[in-house]
Amino acid sequence: MMRNLYAGALVLMLISLSGRVSGQADPTGSKRGPYTVVLTVGGGLSYYSTHVGVPPGLEQVSVGRFGIPVTFRAMWHPDHRLRIGLETGLIPMYSYRGTASGERSRVAVSAVPVLLVFSMPLAWLSGTERSLARRLALSGGTGAYRINSHLNYVGMVNANRLSLGWMLAGSYTQPVSRQFRVAAEVKWFAVPVTEDAAFALQLQLVWRAFSW
Repeated sequence: MMRNLYAGALVLMLISLSGRVSGQADPTGSKRGPYTVVLTVGGGLSYYSTHVGVPPGLEQVSVGRFGIPVTFRAMWHPDHRLRIGLETGLIPMYSYRGTASGERSRVAVSAVPVLLVFSMPLAWLSGTERSLARRLALSGGTGAYRINSHLNYVGMVNANRLSLGWMLAGSYTQPVSRQFRVAAEVKWFAVPVTEDAAFALQLQLVWRAFSW
């Protein structure tokens, strides 16, 4: 009697294991993927969120904190959740103008980032396009910022410096066709060394350029 019970339990265990294995892809014979290269271009509105250091003695000062940032991102989407890529663009930081010794002057500061970016959707890739969580994603990156300063005061003076910084973002993507999507992304750019930071809201065009 006990042997029959043990034999029955063993048969049930083998059936259960065979069902699990048959429901999974063969790691040696199955084709992985798909892999996709995704290109994104975006533009929108930015706001410089930290202190603007206007030099003393400048009169009739007018400070501009808003700008129009443009970014470009190339991402590799593998067959798992974590995605990786590069991002660059032009991020206006701030500007101010005023009068010094009777002469009009203007200063404009912008940044060009080159960032290694990681992104992850809020749902597993097996989710459907109708899944809200799959359309939401979090991104973050770190790398170099080139800070450009332009001074117009009795002539033009341009200066730049390199500094390390980072970026955080959250996005929502809406499919419009098999290859194209549109996205809205909220971004935070920060350069701690120069104490520059900007908040941005962008509308993006997403192109699934290559798949294999």
